[in-house]
Amino acid sequence: MKPKGWWTTHPTILSVTVAGSWDSNGDGIGDFEGIRQNLDDLQAMGMTGLRLHQVTRFGDDYEFNGLVSQDWFDTDPLFGTMDDFNRLMAECHKRDIPIIVMAVPEYLGWHHPIYLAAKQARNEGMDDPRIDWFGWDDDGSVELTWDHPAPDAGNQEYVEAFCEYIGFWMDKGIVGWDVDSIESWKNVNVKALRAITDLVKSRGGFITAEHSSLAHNITRCGGFNAGTGIRRDRLYGELEAMLEQNADHIRRGLAIRQQLIEHNIFPFQQFGRRMFERYRGLFMRQMFRLQVAFQATLPDQVWVDASVITYPRKLSKPLPTPLRTPLDIDLKFWGLDHAEMSRQGSDPSSPFSFVKRMFVLRSQEEALGIGDLSELPTDKRQTVFAGLRTSERGTKRAVTVFNFDEEPCQTEVIVGENIRILRNYLSGEVIHVNNGILQVQLNRYGFKILEVMN
Repeated sequence: MKPKGWWTTHPTILSVTVAGSWDSNGDGIGDFEGIRQNLDDLQAMGMTGLRLHQVTRFGDDYEFNGLVSQDWFDTDPLFGTMDDFNRLMAECHKRDIPIIVMAVPEYLGWHHPIYLAAKQARNEGMDDPRIDWFGWDDDGSVELTWDHPAPDAGNQEYVEAFCEYIGFWMDKGIVGWDVDSIESWKNVNVKALRAITDLVKSRGGFITAEHSSLAHNITRCGGFNAGTGIRRDRLYGELEAMLEQNADHIRRGLAIRQQLIEHNIFPFQQFGRRMFERYRGLFMRQMFRLQVAFQATLPDQVWVDASVITYPRKLSKPLPTPLRTPLDIDLKFWGLDHAEMSRQGSDPSSPFSFVKRMFVLRSQEEALGIGDLSELPTDKRQTVFAGLRTSERGTKRAVTVFNFDEEPCQTEVIVGENIRILRNYLSGEVIHVNNGILQVQLNRYGFKILEVMN
């Protein structure tokens, strides 16, 4: 039985950096007030929640999109004041928009008070327990993770301090956490991880990590209540299914999904990242549309990266570090392309309009949101995957069919005698099923999303 929580009622989360979201003061950088003022736009895209990168002060180090915190208990002025953040949270609460935030325990900024205090105490021979929260070389330099001070995740006092940080922001309304890659946490163990996950879950929160594989003992036993069993964007492997023209990737994902549920871990998948860079040149648009449609009909929570909703484009240059001026922030990296959204918004055939249509449909139709998915047999098992989608309450159903081949095909889907009438969600066409077999014509990388009417 799947775990229950707020995330079982919020199927689609927009994943975006604060800097790459909406700008309220004209400095070209997204901020808390900009997000607050545009929550209508968020919901109009079919998004039911937000996943933000770290919201804490990053100072002059914007590496990893602001993940390097210099102060756990304050916001960065570039994003706004704490009052601005509180107003955003209040408005999100009124609209039932949950906020997931990244919180990275495996490194701190060079100006973080904890590191500075530990360094000073060690240099001056003072008795300060924070010295032991880090590893030190003989020359006095601190051990690093990703070129930043690496705290000891197995140190109980450090874990308690990290939990205080998590609790501080949960008091302000954050209800979900992505704690990045535990593989790079120094000396992490099950006890330490449990302290963090138990705190979040005791307060009704959602917590997950990158590379949350069931094969990893610490992850399996560490108490996460959400995960993918593999990289965040690889649970179902629909891109690999297209590249290899093999629908077995989807079947493998369904098997992993069942394992996650058996371990009381709620499945999710992230759509975006660098996956689109592998699309085939001739059929990029078709592959993109199929991937969007596939994501919009998954039975689990989906995180949609902001940078892909206007169609995959070549990533711009890496973020400069350290940050010199606000203009140095690369807003196209996990950011919204407002100019392209505006341009494409008036064209119903544009990629952005398709993304919006699909995820609005997902937000409105129970059968396409969180629920269950079981495979339906077809005569094209190698390249076609057909599934029966059932809503969480079990009252609504849909049939989805995806062709992972670059060649068109006609296929038979065995839907069973109890499904007799279907309606195409996108075209409105009504289809009658004869003898439990659905005849489907699919374009290259084509798909059908059909509502069960009877």
